[in-house]
Amino acid sequence: MHSTTRPALTVADLLAESDFGLQLLAGVRSTHRPIEGIHLSELEDPTPWMLPNSILLSAGVNIEPHPKAGARLVEVLSSADMSALGIALDHYLPVLPTIMVRRAKELDFPLFTVPMTVPFRRITAFVYNTLASKDMYRLRRSLSVQSHLLELLIEERGISDLVADLSRLLETTVLLFDGRGTILAETQGQPRLSSRIRAGLFDAYQWHRGRREPVAAFQSGGFRVSYREAILQGRPERVLMAVYANRPIPELAETTLSFAQKLLTLDRLRERDIASLQRRMRTGLMDDLVSGIGTERELAERMRQYGLDPHRPWRIAVYDVDGFTGHFEHHDRRGHREEQIQAFKGVFLDSADAFLEGQGLPYLTVLKGDSVAALIQFADPGQAGSERTLVALRERLEADLHPATMSVGVSAPATGASAAGPAFKQAREALTLAQQGASVRIRFFDQIHPQNRLLEAQSEEALSAIFAETLGRLAEYDASHRAQLIPTLRVYVEEDRSIARAARVLHMHRNTLTKRLARIEQLVGRSLTATDDLVAIDLSLKAAELLSGKEGRP
Repeated sequence: MHSTTRPALTVADLLAESDFGLQLLAGVRSTHRPIEGIHLSELEDPTPWMLPNSILLSAGVNIEPHPKAGARLVEVLSSADMSALGIALDHYLPVLPTIMVRRAKELDFPLFTVPMTVPFRRITAFVYNTLASKDMYRLRRSLSVQSHLLELLIEERGISDLVADLSRLLETTVLLFDGRGTILAETQGQPRLSSRIRAGLFDAYQWHRGRREPVAAFQSGGFRVSYREAILQGRPERVLMAVYANRPIPELAETTLSFAQKLLTLDRLRERDIASLQRRMRTGLMDDLVSGIGTERELAERMRQYGLDPHRPWRIAVYDVDGFTGHFEHHDRRGHREEQIQAFKGVFLDSADAFLEGQGLPYLTVLKGDSVAALIQFADPGQAGSERTLVALRERLEADLHPATMSVGVSAPATGASAAGPAFKQAREALTLAQQGASVRIRFFDQIHPQNRLLEAQSEEALSAIFAETLGRLAEYDASHRAQLIPTLRVYVEEDRSIARAARVLHMHRNTLTKRLARIEQLVGRSLTATDDLVAIDLSLKAAELLSGKEGRP
Protein backbone atom coordinates (compact mmCIF):
# COMPACT_ATOMS: atom_id res chain seq x y z
CA MET A 1 0.00 0.00 0.00
CA HIS A 2 1.37 3.40 -1.01
CA SER A 3 1.20 6.32 1.38
CA THR A 4 -0.90 9.31 0.35
CA THR A 5 1.17 11.68 2.46
CA ARG A 6 2.68 14.43 0.35
CA PRO A 7 6.50 14.42 0.29
CA ALA A 8 8.24 17.12 2.30
CA LEU A 9 9.91 18.41 -0.89
CA THR A 10 9.40 17.77 -4.61
CA VAL A 11 11.26 18.85 -7.72
CA ALA A 12 8.40 21.27 -8.43
CA ASP A 13 8.83 22.84 -4.96
CA LEU A 14 12.52 23.42 -5.62
CA LEU A 15 11.87 24.91 -9.06
CA ALA A 16 9.25 27.23 -7.55
CA GLU A 17 11.83 28.95 -5.32
CA SER A 18 12.16 32.22 -7.23
CA ASP A 19 15.34 33.23 -5.40
CA PHE A 20 17.24 30.47 -7.16
CA GLY A 21 16.18 31.26 -10.75
CA LEU A 22 16.21 27.60 -11.80
CA GLN A 23 15.13 26.89 -15.40
CA LEU A 24 13.48 23.56 -16.26
CA LEU A 25 14.53 22.27 -19.71
CA ALA A 26 13.02 18.78 -19.65
CA GLY A 27 10.87 16.41 -17.57
CA VAL A 28 7.94 18.73 -16.85
CA ARG A 29 5.62 15.75 -16.25
CA SER A 30 7.98 14.30 -13.61
CA THR A 31 8.42 17.33 -11.37
CA HIS A 32 6.19 15.65 -8.78
CA ARG A 33 9.10 13.39 -7.87
CA PRO A 34 10.15 13.58 -4.22
CA ILE A 35 13.55 14.91 -3.20
CA GLU A 36 15.05 12.89 -0.36
CA GLY A 37 18.68 13.87 -0.79
CA ILE A 38 21.10 16.09 -2.69
CA HIS A 39 24.54 15.25 -4.06
CA LEU A 40 27.36 17.30 -5.62
CA SER A 41 29.64 15.41 -8.02
CA GLU A 42 31.50 15.58 -11.32
CA LEU A 43 31.81 11.79 -11.72
CA GLU A 44 30.51 10.08 -14.85
CA ASP A 45 28.42 7.78 -12.62
CA PRO A 46 27.88 9.12 -9.08
CA THR A 47 24.84 6.93 -8.34
CA PRO A 48 26.70 4.38 -6.14
CA TRP A 49 27.30 7.24 -3.68
CA MET A 50 23.85 8.86 -3.90
CA LEU A 51 20.88 8.33 -1.64
CA PRO A 52 17.64 7.16 -3.37
CA ASN A 53 15.41 9.90 -4.85
CA SER A 54 18.24 12.45 -4.78
CA ILE A 55 18.98 15.33 -7.08
CA LEU A 56 22.46 15.82 -8.52
CA LEU A 57 24.14 19.21 -8.89
CA SER A 58 27.08 19.48 -11.31
CA ALA A 59 29.20 22.15 -12.97
CA GLY A 60 29.50 20.05 -16.13
CA VAL A 61 33.26 19.45 -16.02
CA ASN A 62 33.01 16.22 -18.05
CA ILE A 63 30.18 17.45 -20.29
CA GLU A 64 31.95 20.49 -21.73
CA PRO A 65 34.58 18.47 -23.69
CA HIS A 66 32.24 15.54 -24.42
CA PRO A 67 28.57 16.52 -24.96
CA LYS A 68 27.53 12.87 -25.22
CA ALA A 69 28.65 12.45 -21.60
CA GLY A 70 25.74 14.69 -20.63
CA ALA A 71 23.24 12.37 -22.31
CA ARG A 72 24.87 9.36 -20.64
CA LEU A 73 24.65 11.07 -17.25
CA VAL A 74 20.91 11.66 -17.75
CA GLU A 75 20.47 7.98 -18.64
CA VAL A 76 22.44 6.82 -15.58
CA LEU A 77 20.44 9.00 -13.18
CA SER A 78 17.11 8.06 -14.74
CA SER A 79 17.83 4.32 -14.59
CA ALA A 80 18.82 4.68 -10.91
CA ASP A 81 15.48 6.38 -10.12
CA MET A 82 17.03 9.67 -9.10
CA SER A 83 14.81 12.74 -8.99
CA ALA A 84 16.50 15.42 -11.10
CA LEU A 85 19.75 16.87 -12.48
CA GLY A 86 20.85 20.48 -12.16
CA ILE A 87 23.75 21.94 -14.17
CA ALA A 88 25.37 25.24 -13.24
CA LEU A 89 25.84 27.47 -16.29
CA ASP A 90 28.85 29.59 -17.27
CA HIS A 91 31.39 27.70 -15.19
CA TYR A 92 32.11 25.33 -18.09
CA LEU A 93 28.90 25.40 -20.15
CA PRO A 94 27.18 28.53 -21.49
CA VAL A 95 24.23 26.33 -22.53
CA LEU A 96 23.46 22.63 -22.19
CA PRO A 97 24.24 20.38 -25.19
CA THR A 98 21.25 19.71 -27.42
CA ILE A 99 21.86 15.94 -27.24
CA MET A 100 21.62 16.07 -23.45
CA VAL A 101 18.37 18.05 -23.40
CA ARG A 102 16.85 15.83 -26.08
CA ARG A 103 17.68 12.65 -24.12
CA ALA A 104 16.19 14.11 -20.92
CA LYS A 105 12.96 14.90 -22.80
CA GLU A 106 12.83 11.36 -24.22
CA LEU A 107 13.14 9.92 -20.70
CA ASP A 108 10.92 12.62 -19.17
CA PHE A 109 13.71 13.20 -16.64
CA PRO A 110 13.76 16.61 -14.88
CA LEU A 111 16.76 18.59 -16.10
CA PHE A 112 17.27 22.19 -14.99
CA THR A 113 19.95 24.87 -15.09
CA VAL A 114 21.36 26.89 -12.20
CA PRO A 115 22.52 30.49 -12.71
CA MET A 116 26.19 31.14 -12.02
CA THR A 117 25.19 33.67 -9.34
CA VAL A 118 23.55 30.97 -7.18
CA PRO A 119 26.08 28.91 -5.13
CA PHE A 120 25.31 25.23 -4.78
CA ARG A 121 25.48 25.62 -1.00
CA ARG A 122 22.31 27.74 -1.03
CA ILE A 123 20.36 24.99 -2.79
CA THR A 124 21.93 22.35 -0.52
CA ALA A 125 20.96 24.31 2.58
CA PHE A 126 17.39 24.77 1.31
CA VAL A 127 16.96 21.06 0.56
CA TYR A 128 18.33 19.85 3.87
CA ASN A 129 16.45 22.44 5.88
CA THR A 130 13.22 21.46 4.14
CA LEU A 131 13.81 17.73 4.59
CA ALA A 132 14.59 18.28 8.25
CA SER A 133 11.45 20.30 8.89
CA LYS A 134 8.75 17.62 8.56
CA ASP A 135 7.99 17.92 12.27
CA MET A 136 8.83 21.58 12.68
CA TYR A 137 6.25 22.28 15.36
CA ARG A 138 7.35 19.39 17.58
CA LEU A 139 11.08 19.65 16.90
CA ARG A 140 11.69 23.40 16.72
CA ARG A 141 14.79 23.22 18.87
CA SER A 142 16.11 20.28 16.86
CA LEU A 143 15.80 22.27 13.65
CA SER A 144 17.79 25.09 15.16
CA VAL A 145 20.53 22.60 15.99
CA GLN A 146 20.40 21.07 12.54
CA SER A 147 20.70 24.46 10.89
CA HIS A 148 23.79 25.10 12.95
CA LEU A 149 25.31 21.75 12.00
CA LEU A 150 24.51 22.34 8.34
CA GLU A 151 26.42 25.61 8.45
CA LEU A 152 29.43 23.65 9.68
CA LEU A 153 29.25 21.40 6.64
CA ILE A 154 28.71 24.28 4.22
CA GLU A 155 31.66 26.14 5.71
CA GLU A 156 33.75 22.93 5.42
CA ARG A 157 35.05 23.25 8.96
CA GLY A 158 35.66 19.51 9.30
CA ILE A 159 34.35 16.62 11.36
CA SER A 160 36.24 17.67 14.51
CA ASP A 161 34.17 20.87 14.68
CA LEU A 162 31.01 18.87 14.00
CA VAL A 163 31.74 16.49 16.89
CA ALA A 164 32.68 19.37 19.21
CA ASP A 165 29.43 21.21 18.48
CA LEU A 166 27.36 18.03 18.92
CA SER A 167 28.97 17.50 22.32
CA ARG A 168 28.15 21.06 23.35
CA LEU A 169 24.59 20.97 22.03
CA LEU A 170 23.78 17.56 23.50
CA GLU A 171 25.72 18.22 26.70
CA THR A 172 27.50 14.87 26.68
CA THR A 173 30.52 13.03 25.29
CA VAL A 174 30.45 12.43 21.53
CA LEU A 175 32.73 9.99 19.71
CA LEU A 176 33.33 9.42 16.01
CA PHE A 177 34.92 6.14 14.88
CA ASP A 178 35.86 4.82 11.48
CA GLY A 179 34.53 1.42 10.43
CA ARG A 180 37.44 -0.39 12.11
CA GLY A 181 37.06 1.24 15.50
CA THR A 182 39.73 3.92 15.22
CA ILE A 183 38.79 7.24 16.87
CA LEU A 184 38.59 9.97 14.22
CA ALA A 185 37.31 12.73 16.51
CA GLU A 186 36.03 13.05 20.07
CA THR A 187 34.90 15.70 22.49
CA GLN A 188 34.78 14.68 26.14
CA GLY A 189 31.93 16.17 28.13
CA GLN A 190 30.24 14.27 30.92
CA PRO A 191 30.92 11.39 31.30
CA ARG A 192 34.71 11.30 30.88
CA LEU A 193 35.81 8.14 29.11
CA SER A 194 39.17 6.36 29.21
CA SER A 195 40.67 4.76 26.12
CA ARG A 196 39.72 1.33 27.50
CA ILE A 197 36.09 2.36 27.90
CA ARG A 198 36.00 3.89 24.40
CA ALA A 199 37.32 0.64 22.91
CA GLY A 200 34.74 -1.28 24.95
CA LEU A 201 31.92 0.88 23.61
CA PHE A 202 32.93 0.13 20.03
CA ASP A 203 33.02 -3.60 20.83
CA ALA A 204 29.54 -3.31 22.36
CA TYR A 205 28.33 -1.50 19.23
CA GLN A 206 29.64 -4.29 17.00
CA TRP A 207 27.94 -6.93 19.14
CA HIS A 208 24.68 -4.96 19.08
CA ARG A 209 24.91 -4.48 15.32
CA GLY A 210 25.64 -8.16 14.78
CA ARG A 211 22.31 -8.99 16.44
CA ARG A 212 20.52 -6.80 13.87
CA GLU A 213 18.67 -4.89 16.56
CA PRO A 214 16.11 -2.44 15.10
CA VAL A 215 17.00 0.40 17.50
CA ALA A 216 20.32 2.23 17.05
CA ALA A 217 21.01 2.39 20.78
CA PHE A 218 22.49 0.08 23.39
CA GLN A 219 23.56 -0.05 27.02
CA SER A 220 27.07 -1.01 28.11
CA GLY A 221 27.93 -1.00 31.80
CA GLY A 222 26.60 2.23 33.25
CA PHE A 223 26.43 3.98 29.86
CA ARG A 224 23.54 4.46 27.47
CA VAL A 225 24.67 5.03 23.90
CA SER A 226 22.80 6.28 20.84
CA TYR A 227 24.70 5.75 17.60
CA ARG A 228 24.36 6.46 13.90
CA GLU A 229 26.27 4.98 10.96
CA ALA A 230 27.41 6.52 7.69
CA ILE A 231 27.11 3.47 5.43
CA LEU A 232 28.62 3.35 1.95
CA GLN A 233 28.42 0.31 -0.32
CA GLY A 234 26.90 -1.73 2.50
CA ARG A 235 29.69 -1.06 5.03
CA PRO A 236 29.74 1.38 7.97
CA GLU A 237 32.55 3.85 7.32
CA ARG A 238 31.73 6.24 10.17
CA VAL A 239 30.08 5.49 13.52
CA LEU A 240 28.86 8.47 15.59
CA MET A 241 28.06 7.91 19.28
CA ALA A 242 26.50 10.08 21.97
CA VAL A 243 27.29 8.60 25.39
CA TYR A 244 25.14 9.23 28.47
CA ALA A 245 25.71 8.04 32.04
CA ASN A 246 22.90 7.44 34.55
CA ARG A 247 20.18 9.11 32.47
CA PRO A 248 17.95 8.28 29.50
CA ILE A 249 18.87 9.30 25.97
CA PRO A 250 16.95 12.55 25.24
CA GLU A 251 14.78 12.92 22.14
CA LEU A 252 16.96 15.80 20.97
CA ALA A 253 19.92 13.43 20.77
CA GLU A 254 18.02 11.00 18.56
CA THR A 255 16.85 13.59 16.05
CA THR A 256 20.14 15.52 16.04
CA LEU A 257 22.25 12.39 15.54
CA SER A 258 20.02 11.32 12.65
CA PHE A 259 20.62 14.66 10.96
CA ALA A 260 24.35 14.51 11.71
CA GLN A 261 24.37 11.04 10.17
CA LYS A 262 23.22 12.52 6.86
CA LEU A 263 25.89 15.21 7.05
CA LEU A 264 28.59 12.64 7.76
CA THR A 265 27.43 10.50 4.85
CA LEU A 266 27.43 13.53 2.57
CA ASP A 267 30.88 14.55 3.80
CA ARG A 268 32.24 11.04 3.24
CA LEU A 269 30.72 10.94 -0.24
CA ARG A 270 32.35 14.28 -1.01
CA GLU A 271 35.70 12.94 0.20
CA ARG A 272 35.30 9.91 -2.05
CA ASP A 273 34.35 12.06 -5.03
CA ILE A 274 37.43 14.21 -4.52
CA ALA A 275 39.66 11.16 -4.06
CA SER A 276 38.19 9.51 -7.15
CA LEU A 277 38.71 12.65 -9.23
CA GLN A 278 42.28 13.01 -7.99
CA ARG A 279 42.92 9.34 -8.77
CA ARG A 280 41.68 9.80 -12.32
CA MET A 281 43.81 12.91 -12.80
CA ARG A 282 46.91 11.20 -11.38
CA THR A 283 46.33 8.16 -13.57
CA GLY A 284 45.76 10.35 -16.62
CA LEU A 285 48.98 12.27 -16.01
CA MET A 286 50.97 9.06 -15.48
CA ASP A 287 49.57 7.64 -18.74
CA ASP A 288 50.45 10.84 -20.59
CA LEU A 289 53.98 10.85 -19.15
CA VAL A 290 54.65 7.25 -20.12
CA SER A 291 53.11 7.71 -23.57
CA GLY A 292 54.76 11.10 -24.18
CA ILE A 293 51.42 12.82 -24.84
CA GLY A 294 51.85 16.57 -24.39
CA THR A 295 54.70 19.03 -24.48
CA GLU A 296 57.55 18.93 -21.99
CA ARG A 297 56.38 22.23 -20.50
CA GLU A 298 52.74 21.12 -20.11
CA LEU A 299 53.66 17.79 -18.52
CA ALA A 300 56.18 19.42 -16.17
CA GLU A 301 53.55 21.90 -14.99
CA ARG A 302 51.09 19.07 -14.31
CA MET A 303 53.78 17.19 -12.37
CA ARG A 304 54.25 20.23 -10.12
CA GLN A 305 50.55 20.15 -9.25
CA TYR A 306 51.20 16.84 -7.47
CA GLY A 307 54.32 18.00 -5.67
CA LEU A 308 56.75 16.49 -8.19
CA ASP A 309 59.75 18.63 -9.13
CA PRO A 310 60.66 17.74 -12.75
CA HIS A 311 64.22 18.97 -12.15
CA ARG A 312 64.86 16.59 -9.24
CA PRO A 313 65.58 12.87 -9.84
CA TRP A 314 62.76 10.35 -9.65
CA ARG A 315 62.37 6.68 -10.51
CA ILE A 316 59.62 4.51 -11.98
CA ALA A 317 58.93 1.19 -10.24
CA VAL A 318 56.73 -1.53 -11.76
CA TYR A 319 55.16 -4.00 -9.31
CA ASP A 320 53.94 -7.24 -10.85
CA VAL A 321 52.09 -10.16 -9.20
CA ASP A 322 53.96 -13.40 -9.78
CA GLY A 323 51.77 -15.77 -11.78
CA PHE A 324 48.89 -13.27 -11.83
CA THR A 325 46.30 -15.37 -13.69
CA GLY A 326 47.07 -18.41 -11.53
CA HIS A 327 45.43 -16.69 -8.56
CA PHE A 328 42.04 -16.90 -10.30
CA GLU A 329 42.16 -20.38 -11.87
CA HIS A 330 39.69 -21.77 -9.29
CA HIS A 331 36.90 -19.48 -10.53
CA ASP A 332 34.90 -21.50 -13.06
CA ARG A 333 32.46 -18.86 -14.28
CA ARG A 334 34.21 -16.37 -16.55
CA GLY A 335 32.04 -13.42 -15.45
CA HIS A 336 32.76 -14.09 -11.79
CA ARG A 337 36.46 -14.53 -12.57
CA GLU A 338 36.62 -11.16 -14.32
CA GLU A 339 34.87 -9.49 -11.36
CA GLN A 340 37.43 -11.01 -9.00
CA ILE A 341 40.31 -9.83 -11.19
CA GLN A 342 39.01 -6.26 -11.34
CA ALA A 343 38.41 -6.19 -7.58
CA PHE A 344 41.94 -7.53 -7.03
CA LYS A 345 43.43 -4.82 -9.25
CA GLY A 346 41.46 -2.16 -7.37
CA VAL A 347 42.89 -3.31 -4.03
CA PHE A 348 46.34 -3.52 -5.65
CA LEU A 349 46.28 0.14 -6.70
CA ASP A 350 44.53 1.37 -3.53
CA SER A 351 47.12 -0.33 -1.35
CA ALA A 352 50.03 1.20 -3.30
CA ASP A 353 48.48 4.66 -3.11
CA ALA A 354 47.76 4.39 0.61
CA PHE A 355 51.35 3.37 1.36
CA LEU A 356 52.94 6.15 -0.72
CA GLU A 357 50.51 8.69 0.69
CA GLY A 358 51.51 7.62 4.18
CA GLN A 359 55.19 8.01 3.33
CA GLY A 360 54.60 11.63 2.30
CA LEU A 361 56.40 11.09 -1.02
CA PRO A 362 55.36 12.86 -4.23
CA TYR A 363 54.12 10.11 -6.55
CA LEU A 364 51.93 9.06 -9.46
CA THR A 365 50.51 5.58 -10.02
CA VAL A 366 48.69 3.78 -12.81
CA LEU A 367 47.53 0.25 -13.59
CA LYS A 368 49.33 -1.14 -16.62
CA GLY A 369 47.88 -4.53 -17.51
CA ASP A 370 48.37 -6.70 -14.43
CA SER A 371 51.02 -4.40 -12.92
CA VAL A 372 51.09 -1.16 -10.95
CA ALA A 373 53.59 1.43 -12.21
CA ALA A 374 54.61 4.16 -9.77
CA LEU A 375 56.64 7.29 -10.46
CA ILE A 376 58.17 8.24 -7.10
CA GLN A 377 60.38 11.16 -6.09
CA PHE A 378 62.47 9.78 -3.23
CA ALA A 379 64.22 11.89 -0.64
CA ASP A 380 67.31 9.83 -1.57
CA PRO A 381 67.08 8.64 -5.20
CA GLY A 382 70.13 6.39 -4.82
CA GLN A 383 69.61 2.62 -4.86
CA ALA A 384 70.06 2.19 -1.10
CA GLY A 385 67.69 5.01 -0.20
CA SER A 386 64.96 4.11 -2.67
CA GLU A 387 65.24 0.36 -2.12
CA ARG A 388 64.21 0.65 1.52
CA THR A 389 60.94 2.31 0.51
CA LEU A 390 60.31 0.00 -2.43
CA VAL A 391 60.89 -3.16 -0.39
CA ALA A 392 58.55 -1.84 2.32
CA LEU A 393 55.92 -1.15 -0.36
CA ARG A 394 56.33 -4.68 -1.73
CA GLU A 395 55.82 -6.10 1.78
CA ARG A 396 52.70 -3.96 2.25
CA LEU A 397 51.25 -5.13 -1.08
CA GLU A 398 51.98 -8.77 -0.32
CA ALA A 399 50.31 -8.42 3.07
CA ASP A 400 47.20 -6.78 1.57
CA LEU A 401 47.03 -9.22 -1.37
CA HIS A 402 48.06 -12.40 0.47
CA PRO A 403 49.00 -15.01 -0.75
CA ALA A 404 50.25 -13.13 -3.82
CA THR A 405 53.97 -12.38 -4.14
CA MET A 406 55.54 -9.50 -6.05
CA SER A 407 58.46 -8.92 -8.37
CA VAL A 408 59.68 -5.36 -8.88
CA GLY A 409 61.56 -3.64 -11.68
CA VAL A 410 62.97 -0.16 -11.08
CA SER A 411 64.24 2.39 -13.60
CA ALA A 412 67.42 4.38 -13.28
CA PRO A 413 67.08 7.87 -11.75
CA ALA A 414 65.71 10.36 -14.27
CA THR A 415 64.69 14.00 -14.47
CA GLY A 416 62.25 15.89 -16.68
CA ALA A 417 58.84 14.93 -17.96
CA SER A 418 60.08 13.52 -21.28
CA ALA A 419 62.16 10.87 -19.51
CA ALA A 420 59.12 8.96 -18.20
CA GLY A 421 58.59 6.86 -21.35
CA PRO A 422 62.17 5.52 -21.48
CA ALA A 423 62.17 5.08 -17.68
CA PHE A 424 59.03 2.93 -17.89
CA LYS A 425 60.72 0.69 -20.47
CA GLN A 426 63.75 0.43 -18.20
CA ALA A 427 61.55 -0.63 -15.29
CA ARG A 428 59.80 -3.25 -17.42
CA GLU A 429 63.15 -4.69 -18.55
CA ALA A 430 64.40 -4.79 -14.96
CA LEU A 431 61.12 -6.48 -13.96
CA THR A 432 61.71 -9.24 -16.51
CA LEU A 433 65.09 -10.00 -14.96
CA ALA A 434 63.62 -9.88 -11.45
CA GLN A 435 61.00 -12.43 -12.46
CA GLN A 436 63.66 -14.75 -13.84
CA GLY A 437 65.74 -14.67 -10.67
CA ALA A 438 64.92 -17.18 -7.98
CA SER A 439 66.17 -15.02 -5.12
CA VAL A 440 66.45 -11.43 -6.36
CA ARG A 441 62.86 -10.10 -6.45
CA ILE A 442 63.67 -6.42 -7.02
CA ARG A 443 66.00 -5.31 -9.80
CA PHE A 444 67.31 -1.81 -10.52
CA PHE A 445 67.95 -0.99 -14.16
CA ASP A 446 71.09 0.97 -13.33
CA GLN A 447 72.49 -2.11 -11.58
CA ILE A 448 71.93 -4.47 -14.50
CA HIS A 449 74.98 -5.62 -16.45
CA PRO A 450 75.66 -3.22 -19.33
CA GLN A 451 75.34 -6.08 -21.83
CA ASN A 452 71.68 -6.43 -20.90
CA ARG A 453 70.96 -2.71 -21.33
CA LEU A 454 72.75 -2.42 -24.65
CA LEU A 455 71.42 -5.59 -26.24
CA GLU A 456 68.91 -3.89 -28.51
CA ALA A 457 71.55 -1.49 -29.78
CA GLN A 458 73.86 -4.29 -30.98
CA SER A 459 74.60 -5.11 -34.62
CA GLU A 460 73.33 -8.31 -36.22
CA GLU A 461 76.82 -9.80 -35.96
CA ALA A 462 76.96 -9.05 -32.23
CA LEU A 463 73.49 -10.46 -31.64
CA SER A 464 74.42 -13.59 -33.57
CA ALA A 465 77.48 -14.00 -31.39
CA ILE A 466 75.39 -13.64 -28.21
CA PHE A 467 72.97 -16.28 -29.47
CA ALA A 468 75.69 -18.66 -30.64
CA GLU A 469 77.60 -18.43 -27.36
CA THR A 470 74.71 -19.69 -25.25
CA LEU A 471 72.21 -21.48 -27.49
CA GLY A 472 74.18 -22.17 -30.65
CA ARG A 473 74.70 -25.84 -29.85
CA LEU A 474 71.02 -26.21 -28.99
CA ALA A 475 70.06 -24.70 -32.35
CA GLU A 476 72.35 -27.12 -34.16
CA TYR A 477 70.79 -30.03 -32.28
CA ASP A 478 67.29 -28.88 -33.24
CA ALA A 479 68.33 -28.62 -36.89
CA SER A 480 70.02 -31.99 -37.09
CA HIS A 481 67.48 -33.94 -35.04
CA ARG A 482 64.35 -32.06 -36.09
CA ALA A 483 63.78 -31.36 -32.40
CA GLN A 484 61.96 -28.46 -30.77
CA LEU A 485 64.17 -27.78 -27.78
CA ILE A 486 64.54 -24.02 -28.27
CA PRO A 487 60.75 -23.44 -28.48
CA THR A 488 60.38 -25.68 -25.43
CA LEU A 489 62.96 -23.61 -23.55
CA ARG A 490 61.28 -20.37 -24.58
CA VAL A 491 57.86 -21.47 -23.29
CA TYR A 492 59.42 -22.71 -20.05
CA VAL A 493 61.05 -19.29 -19.46
CA GLU A 494 57.92 -17.35 -20.45
CA GLU A 495 55.81 -19.39 -18.00
CA ASP A 496 58.07 -18.35 -15.11
CA ARG A 497 59.80 -21.76 -15.09
CA SER A 498 56.58 -23.48 -14.08
CA ILE A 499 56.68 -27.05 -15.38
CA ALA A 500 52.91 -27.43 -14.92
CA ARG A 501 51.98 -24.33 -16.93
CA ALA A 502 54.65 -24.90 -19.60
CA ALA A 503 53.47 -28.49 -20.06
CA ARG A 504 49.90 -27.26 -20.59
CA VAL A 505 51.00 -24.69 -23.17
CA LEU A 506 53.12 -27.28 -25.00
CA HIS A 507 50.41 -29.99 -24.73
CA MET A 508 53.05 -32.23 -23.23
CA HIS A 509 53.24 -34.56 -20.25
CA ARG A 510 55.18 -33.13 -17.33
CA ASN A 511 57.61 -36.06 -17.29
CA THR A 512 58.36 -35.54 -20.97
CA LEU A 513 58.98 -31.85 -20.36
CA THR A 514 61.26 -32.61 -17.41
CA LYS A 515 63.37 -34.93 -19.60
CA ARG A 516 63.58 -32.28 -22.34
CA LEU A 517 64.72 -29.65 -19.86
CA ALA A 518 67.43 -31.99 -18.57
CA ARG A 519 68.56 -32.55 -22.15
CA ILE A 520 68.64 -28.77 -22.72
CA GLU A 521 70.81 -28.25 -19.63
CA GLN A 522 73.19 -30.91 -20.89
CA LEU A 523 73.49 -29.41 -24.37
CA VAL A 524 73.92 -25.75 -23.34
CA GLY A 525 76.05 -26.54 -20.30
CA ARG A 526 74.00 -24.23 -18.07
CA SER A 527 71.56 -24.66 -15.19
CA LEU A 528 67.93 -23.68 -15.52
CA THR A 529 67.81 -22.79 -11.83
CA ALA A 530 70.89 -20.53 -11.58
CA THR A 531 70.13 -16.82 -11.94
CA ASP A 532 73.21 -15.96 -14.03
CA ASP A 533 72.57 -18.85 -16.42
CA LEU A 534 68.91 -17.87 -16.78
CA VAL A 535 69.91 -14.29 -17.57
CA ALA A 536 72.34 -15.51 -20.24
CA ILE A 537 69.66 -17.79 -21.73
CA ASP A 538 67.10 -14.97 -21.76
CA LEU A 539 69.59 -12.63 -23.46
CA SER A 540 70.26 -15.27 -26.08
CA LEU A 541 66.55 -15.80 -26.71
CA LYS A 542 66.03 -12.05 -26.96
CA ALA A 543 68.92 -11.76 -29.39
CA ALA A 544 67.22 -14.38 -31.55
CA GLU A 545 63.97 -12.39 -31.47
CA LEU A 546 65.75 -9.22 -32.54
CA LEU A 547 67.50 -11.06 -35.37
CA SER A 548 64.31 -12.64 -36.69
CA GLY A 549 62.01 -9.66 -36.19
CA LYS A 550 59.36 -12.11 -35.00
CA GLU A 551 59.07 -12.37 -31.26
CA GLY A 552 59.03 -15.91 -30.02
CA ARG A 553 60.58 -17.45 -33.14
CA PRO A 554 64.44 -17.64 -33.27
